[in-house]
Amino acid sequence: MIGIILYSKTGETRKIAMRLKEKLDCPLHEIIPESYDPKIIKPVLIESPEIGAFDTVILGSPVHGFQVAKVMREYLLQKDFTGKTVDLMITHYFPFKWLGGSQALKEMKRLVEQKGGTIRHQTSINWSSKKRETSVLEMLDLYS
Repeated sequence: MIGIILYSKTGETRKIAMRLKEKLDCPLHEIIPESYDPKIIKPVLIESPEIGAFDTVILGSPVHGFQVAKVMREYLLQKDFTGKTVDLMITHYFPFKWLGGSQALKEMKRLVEQKGGTIRHQTSINWSSKKRETSVLEMLDLYS
């Protein structure tokens, strides 16, 4: 079974995840922090969805400060991905992947692999790009 786990502060990552949910007809769960203040170094998670029922997990997160959002990082540190296949999706507004997108995906990949997961696909969606919709459609096909 596939499950989508996401963190979205502004709703942009949620928009993409909802499209994945519709295409895959799978559950979607959100990571909810106690505070959305990006300055908090170690966020407290009010909602920290379990992944035990899923064979494949799709993780979605925005980029904050040129790296993966601290809320998603905290979530990844708390979970065990042993035996799970994991797809990664990040959203950002920067014009180039190297302005945070690539770094965020590398960090997520490293954390998931340290926790026993196997990365299958990685996608960076740039909200400012004219090719945004093409990127989203390619990801929808790739992940389904």
